[in-house]
Amino acid sequence: MTQTRLPAWPIQLHVGAIERSSALLVGGWNVVYGLSSHEKSNVGFGSVGSHSFIAQNRVLLYDPDGIDMPVDDRDTHVLQTRQQAPIETRIAFQELGVNSMQQNAGVFVGDAQITGWDQHQKSNKASGDVGGDHNVEIAGVHVNYDADAVDGIFFDSDHKAGTFVRQG
Repeated sequence: MTQTRLPAWPIQLHVGAIERSSALLVGGWNVVYGLSSHEKSNVGFGSVGSHSFIAQNRVLLYDPDGIDMPVDDRDTHVLQTRQQAPIETRIAFQELGVNSMQQNAGVFVGDAQITGWDQHQKSNKASGDVGGDHNVEIAGVHVNYDADAVDGIFFDSDHKAGTFVRQG
């Protein structure tokens, strides 16, 4: 069996925003093996869209944790690969547009083989994100009181196994 190679198409790729632990994989053979992301964030005031007006706001974020987001992520990763006879795959596109990817999101083009993808997050926002354009906020009061002794405990000790089959 002869594998036919397609001409390289001009690909226009536009990505507006990618959040934490997200991926955009474009290629013939993509392997994601044991990707982990852990995050704790305190944000007094979130992001604001363009041409917005924010004035005279009061923001209080109080987070006096004794222990803040302990993570136990002792994973066992097992990877096995094997060959397989080539399969003719044709992917042709002129443009791929991604406006926004949230946490733990993915866009995969081609042979994507994924195992062991973890994302743990604890977030405090006194004022959330203000999306869009031309927003107005005047004299807002935002309070986030998060007085935990231990905050955001993640126990994620697991066995992650994957058999990746390579074409050709």
